[in-house]
Amino acid sequence: MADLDELVEYLARTSRLDRSDARRLVDEVVSFLIEEPEAFVRRRHLALQRQGLTNTAIFARLQVELAQRRFPAPAYTTRQLRRIIYG
Repeated sequence: MADLDELVEYLARTSRLDRSDARRLVDEVVSFLIEEPEAFVRRRHLALQRQGLTNTAIFARLQVELAQRRFPAPAYTTRQLRRIIYG
């Protein structure tokens, strides 16, 4: 992402990161921020399920988390979330 070269240079100059690590960090942050809502739902559902939460608790938490993201997703219903995860 050439448009972020200035940020990479800034991070390399002002931190202990070398240029390649700064580039990797910027790429990871950008990937995190542009993650599609459906991919986020699937990833978070699995992570929360691994923590032992029930689907009822997971779906409620996902609705809150989706609304708080940098680019909020539409307000999904529990049924819509279930369809994203299970098809």
